Amino acid sequence: MKKIILSAFLLFGVLGFSRYVERCSVTSRNTCVSADTGKTFHFKGDPFGTLFYDGYWTVEFTGSGYHNLELTDVYLAD
Repeated sequence: MKKIILSAFLLFGVLGFSRYVERCSVTSRNTCVSADTGKTFHFKGDPFGTLFYDGYWTVEFTGSGYHNLELTDVYLAD
């Protein structure tokens, strides 16, 4: 029983570190600006390329602060 509870806490802890921005406008190959707050998020590498410049995107990522973030998922916002 202890292992099940410990596993559940670890699973929810890992999922808790994932962050997201609902509406983000891509401004460069590794930067997007939140449409809600106006904050700029800087990602590692070249996650966006040139494919994501049109429209708003929902962006999921890990990391703390606003620099050197790791992109985990991106999809077109409603």
